[in-house]
Amino acid sequence: MTCHNGALLSDNQFHGTGLHYYGRHFEDKGRFNITNNPSDIGLFRTPSLLGLTQTFPWMHNGLFDDLLGIVNMYNHGGARPKPRKTQLNDPHFPKTTKLLKPLKLTKQERLDLVAFLRIL
Repeated sequence: MTCHNGALLSDNQFHGTGLHYYGRHFEDKGRFNITNNPSDIGLFRTPSLLGLTQTFPWMHNGLFDDLLGIVNMYNHGGARPKPRKTQLNDPHFPKTTKLLKPLKLTKQERLDLVAFLRIL
C-alpha cells in the first residue's frame, strides 16, 4: 500500500527493492543505468498493479513467475542483501528502502491478496 497506491496503484517513484544483485552475475543497477547517479544504484520504479496478470513474469528482471512468491517476499519485509566481504566499504552498495517492512499476513491473507491481485 505504501508504494502501490492511487488511481494507477503506483506512486511512480523509484525505490530500492533489494533485487539488484549488485556485484553479482545478474547485477542490475536500475535507474543508475540511465542517470549515472550513484545514489540511483538499485532503484526501480514502482510499476502499476493494473493488468498485473498480463505483465508476467514479474519484477524488473522477470525473477518471479508466481504472485504468491512475490507476496511472500514482501510479507517478510522484502529482500535485504548483505554486502560481500569485498563490498563492506563500498559506499554505493544499494540499500533496501525503509518503506518495506514485514506485513505479518497469515497464509489465508496472502492467498486472498493474490486472488485480489489477479482481478486487477
